[in-house]
Amino acid sequence: MEIDENCSCQLSGGSARIWTDRQNQTGAENDQNCFCQDSGGPARIWTDPLETDEQADLEASFLSRKSGQLWKLLGWRLGRAPICEYMMVNEDENNIRQEHPDGIDPHEHLACAPFVGKEFMTVDDAKRFYNMFAYRRGFSIRKGGHYISSKKEEATMIRFVCSSEGFVQKPDNQTTPQKDKPHTRTGCKARLKIRLQDGIWKVSVFEDDHNHPLITSPSKKRGLRSHRELGPQDRQYIRDMHAQNIEPAKIHHFLGARHGGTKNLKFKKKDVSNQIAAENRRFVGMDVEATLVYFQKKKEEDSEFYYDVEVDEEGHLKNIFWVDGRARRACQEFGDVVTFDTTYQTNRYCMPLAPFIGVNHHRQNIYFGLAMLRSEAKVSFVWLFQTWVKAMYGKKPNTIITDQCPSMRIAIKEVFPDAVHRCCQWHVMRKASDHLGALYNLKEGFEDELKRVINCSMTVPEFEESWRNMLVKHGLMKNRHLKNMYESRSEWVPAYFRHVFCANMSTSQRSESANASLKIWTNNHSSMYQLALHCEKIVEDVWAIESDLDIATMKKVPKLSTLYLMEKDAYQVYTSKIMGIFKDNLKLSQLGEVNEVEKDILYEVTIKEHPTIENWIPITYMVKVDKSEELVSCSCKGYEFYGILCSHAIKVMHHVHMFHLPKRYIMKRWCKDANETVKRTHVERSMDFGSTQEQATIRVATLKPRLMRILDIASISSDAFIQFQGLLDMVEQQMQGHVVVASEQEPITCEDATPSNGVLDPPISQCKGKRKQPQRLKPPSEAKKPRKCGICGSKKGGHNARTCPLKKMKGKSMEDEQDSEPEDEEEYVEEYEDLT
Repeated sequence: MEIDENCSCQLSGGSARIWTDRQNQTGAENDQNCFCQDSGGPARIWTDPLETDEQADLEASFLSRKSGQLWKLLGWRLGRAPICEYMMVNEDENNIRQEHPDGIDPHEHLACAPFVGKEFMTVDDAKRFYNMFAYRRGFSIRKGGHYISSKKEEATMIRFVCSSEGFVQKPDNQTTPQKDKPHTRTGCKARLKIRLQDGIWKVSVFEDDHNHPLITSPSKKRGLRSHRELGPQDRQYIRDMHAQNIEPAKIHHFLGARHGGTKNLKFKKKDVSNQIAAENRRFVGMDVEATLVYFQKKKEEDSEFYYDVEVDEEGHLKNIFWVDGRARRACQEFGDVVTFDTTYQTNRYCMPLAPFIGVNHHRQNIYFGLAMLRSEAKVSFVWLFQTWVKAMYGKKPNTIITDQCPSMRIAIKEVFPDAVHRCCQWHVMRKASDHLGALYNLKEGFEDELKRVINCSMTVPEFEESWRNMLVKHGLMKNRHLKNMYESRSEWVPAYFRHVFCANMSTSQRSESANASLKIWTNNHSSMYQLALHCEKIVEDVWAIESDLDIATMKKVPKLSTLYLMEKDAYQVYTSKIMGIFKDNLKLSQLGEVNEVEKDILYEVTIKEHPTIENWIPITYMVKVDKSEELVSCSCKGYEFYGILCSHAIKVMHHVHMFHLPKRYIMKRWCKDANETVKRTHVERSMDFGSTQEQATIRVATLKPRLMRILDIASISSDAFIQFQGLLDMVEQQMQGHVVVASEQEPITCEDATPSNGVLDPPISQCKGKRKQPQRLKPPSEAKKPRKCGICGSKKGGHNARTCPLKKMKGKSMEDEQDSEPEDEEEYVEEYEDLT
């Protein structure tokens, strides 16, 4: 293409960043060979010398802008924004659509300056026109005032002023000291006044005299208040990325990368944070109704989705529970053992979140439903447990593991009378370390002996005898906390549960890990609707991981570590995770010695040494066997507790020549096909199925790869760039007939969340996880006074009567006196029996 001297787009050989105007410029003729022609009008341009790679990037960005408009017509709102942004002015219709370019001719504002008598169809048109003029000049505007006619009862005069108009006024009666902040009000007289005449807004006053410096840098102009804006595409990006728990600063940098750098953005980080805050306030007063609308839509997609709510006398939400259909089916296979715990700081109402957690055939956490409770009282837990049983088709757990909450204990006995309730051993031992920490330091070996008595006792009589001997040995018969631990021993000591199937769980650690995952996505500012969305993501991740593990189990062939036929039998049925545990038991079966007590009936397995555990104490296990019936039972109750044969039983089976794994000891819940009834045929989403937003997303996913490939080709050369630009214009005109005029699509709108059910948002919960309210800074005169110790009378020690050092010294001297007096062991025994 030859350079035309009359063409206004040829400047110093630089590549042009273009925006077009349908008005003819003086001294410029239309050249058919000029690539800047758009709809018959020459281009106004701003140029800079660019290298070849930069020119290709620029052309790709411009094409991306055009294709982004096309994607929006095809149902996608996430088009790219170009590096060059253009502005088009249509003088015939007085409609202005502006997007700020990177560079402006300093005298170009005179051609588009307002004048008295200029007409606009709407107030928004006038504001956009004046704001465009303000951008060219380098100042910001705001609405200064309006006049409402008493006859027409509508505004007939509106005044737009410079943002520096007026002065800052301080109230006369202000007593609270305020931070001295700089202000921008300088009394500027620049303004634009429009009046309504015969249905048309006309400029009646226009003044353009400023008493302050004007901004000339395009990058700084974007920071002015009236020129900062978030477009629909940017708002959608912010909404989607915030839903994925991405920080506002990272969202801002991501959007800057899409626009060629943060300097090209028309908004700041604070605008992103404000948009997120506005999204969080979107359902104030309608949060519960929006959540129920979302649950109803989930129920339309999944017929087995279940939810239930409980309201108080005033119509406020009290409790809510929900669970998807797959979890309800999974509970029929894996709901024999359930851990239940509550977590806090997950929502703005301070309501505890209570998930039901189980374990599947891959030893992976699985959600059996989630609930939000206003309080942790007995009635709330009773309602929740009864609702859960109803949702699970009447199935009740055989074992349920919780913490030591008294309200939970009472509710479990009422709703699950036949279930084995086990308290979390970890919570018990953590409380013990708080109360017995001093004894751990004073009495050497007491801590290790306490843990050995609790964990290594195989039977209840053995535990009780070991516990009694430990107390006598260390002189702790009167210790109050040890007495309380012993009184509740049947709820947490492993010896009382070795015959009960617990899937090898003795703590509520799985609930704790699930709570930690939930807190990654939620905080104490999350709405109930946002919490439900985040919980759905977590649950979907769980199902996705289970699906991946199923595929890995089917495709991967494990390497056999022994020549035992039993290992081959286990490989045929067990999942990869369970197979790994069984292989470990096979290796451990090589330890120890087998002594025959009664031939083919009773054997002893003694493990004198352990290769990985130091200070190992020899342990003897009794194993009963019936070769004809293929029965085996170990005193450690490994199979009964875990569902997998222990190493001691395997060792005796090999000793009596039982080389195959009996089918009766293959628990269905650990097998590869354990979740066959849980699975449902996956229905592929089509472009005509689901909500409007889902259909648009699927269409975009189909079109986007092809368009991206074409964009890469079109940005290689100028000829391809020009050709594709023309094709885009033609396609865009053809697609205009398919445009549906609508507002931005939201997942759930406030119109959807109408108070039809009459369920109001809950008040702030007063549970123990209640969020602390911010407090004002108190002067020294209101500071909290130090407490006076009731023993030593000191105020400077930072202690009270319970933690006074003098009390500890007295207690230690009394203990020394007690130890100096010889006492008979029989007196300890009699006193212990009285206490128990």
